[in-house]
Amino acid sequence: MFISVIIPYYKDFSGLLLILNSLEWQTLPLHNWEVIVVNNDPDLPLILPEKLSIPYSLRVLEEPNPGSYAARNMGIAAARGNILAFTDSDCLPDTNWLKNAWEMFTQDFKKEIGILTGPVPLFFRDSNHLSDAEIYEKYTGFTTEAYAKDGHAITANWFSYKSVLEEFGCFNDELKSNGDSELSGKISQRYSVVWNENLIVSHPARYRTEDLVNKYRRLLGGTFTRKFQDNAKGFRSHVLGFIWRRYRFAFKKLVSVSPYESLAILRVCHAINLGALQEYFDLIRGKETKR
Repeated sequence: MFISVIIPYYKDFSGLLLILNSLEWQTLPLHNWEVIVVNNDPDLPLILPEKLSIPYSLRVLEEPNPGSYAARNMGIAAARGNILAFTDSDCLPDTNWLKNAWEMFTQDFKKEIGILTGPVPLFFRDSNHLSDAEIYEKYTGFTTEAYAKDGHAITANWFSYKSVLEEFGCFNDELKSNGDSELSGKISQRYSVVWNENLIVSHPARYRTEDLVNKYRRLLGGTFTRKFQDNAKGFRSHVLGFIWRRYRFAFKKLVSVSPYESLAILRVCHAINLGALQEYFDLIRGKETKR
């Protein structure tokens, strides 16, 4: 058994260096795994600094077609491992991340695991001074256990047999978002989605409200591509429901958290909803989904 860790990269050099350095402390022996970084920035080839001392096998590939799912598919095709691990360039896996996954797969004698996933806790720049966006994410973080019970996983923390991914045609590279939801939903119809509390990858909370707005615009774009390209009325209803749920969430927080936090959440929700409206009008006019 051999694990290939696949990391799509796009314009986050400091985050990439952080995760590459942190992977050095994985407790799984080095000869059992490799790392593949797939650069998805067609305008700027990825050149790692010569002083970067990496003890494990590392390859850098270039995928000019836009989208993290196109990058992940290139990594899948190039991977030497029969087990593939996915995370993102701004994440920090626990030191036992690969070791714990290895042990789970060695016990999977009947090859029943379709996806192995685990917690994705958030971390903050300064936990004593949270930005508006960090406050919002504090109350809306990743619920990976519930997501796994529903037959889904996120690519911040995802392991699969390479053969399973290839069986389902890998990720839909036409999507800018929701590709993990789409593929995991298919896989869960035939295999198990297994959640393990010891399989931990930490994810930074978004610091800027703009980043949250772009995140939700990407999600709406992915939903549009998957479900509503030929159903403008249905997409309008979907967007209106999305906007209502954001405001409902904000209004509930007005009476359940401090005024400082509740107002921050309201500001973020309002910004997200304005972005959702912009994405809606862009998409029905034929523009590309937000990256």
